[in-house]
Amino acid sequence: MNNRYRDTKKYRGIVVEVRNDDFGRALRTWSKKVQDTGLLKEVKDRMSYEKPAVKKQRMIKQARKRWERSVEDMIENGAWHKDRKY
Repeated sequence: MNNRYRDTKKYRGIVVEVRNDDFGRALRTWSKKVQDTGLLKEVKDRMSYEKPAVKKQRMIKQARKRWERSVEDMIENGAWHKDRKY
């Protein structure tokens, strides 16, 4: 069974060249590229199914944490006023 996408488009993946037998540096570069593309996160997300309701709850919880962090920063900087609506 052929994958037409791979046949029509050159598929190489993430490539890092090892120079001067410095494998450690090449590995760090490769890890950085994988992290920047979000490939590892996608693999972890696909490892198990998450119900839409559970996903929504998780997203709301993350948004709440971000909001609380921003409020703490505003309080520290003196930009937070209890009478003002945000």
